[in-house]
Amino acid sequence: MNEQMKKYKTRDWVLIAMVAAVLGVIFIFLDSIYTPLSNLLGPVFLGITYGVYTLSALLPLYLIRKPGAALAGSLFASVINMLGGSPYGVNILVAGLLQGLGAEAGFAIGKYRRYSLADFFIAAIFMTAFVYVRDYFVFGLSQLSLSITIETILVRYLSTAIIGYLLCKVIGKSLNKVGLVQYDK
Repeated sequence: MNEQMKKYKTRDWVLIAMVAAVLGVIFIFLDSIYTPLSNLLGPVFLGITYGVYTLSALLPLYLIRKPGAALAGSLFASVINMLGGSPYGVNILVAGLLQGLGAEAGFAIGKYRRYSLADFFIAAIFMTAFVYVRDYFVFGLSQLSLSITIETILVRYLSTAIIGYLLCKVIGKSLNKVGLVQYDK
């Protein structure tokens, strides 16, 4: 067990699990409307929802601010989502793993010291790339034209960085105010 993992407290794990459980249930609802939304919006604009899905990695990391929180949160949420009947089955676990690893890679560059918009943009690069590669092969995104592929990646990237950052800031500030988490910024 590495030194950072030893610094985890029971409270950290409970917060990660609570956030993951809430998001996992939200994802069950989103999954139920994902196909109709996909038919309505198409692959490019459907990417707007991607930022909400990445909260399972970004929010625990933002709240706990320790290595491993993103991976744990995204995996916990994906298990809840899958057990709740996600039509995507084990692919949801793969997405959770890839999103968590992407967030960890992005924030590891800054050594988990900063949680600015720039840091979210860096994490979004990894998260978007990792999951898009899976989607390219598993969900047929390889059939899209180059221009649609680029637009889809760009919308997913911006959704991850902006929605992820804004929601993490709002939720984090609220939880900090009531004393559930403590950090300076």
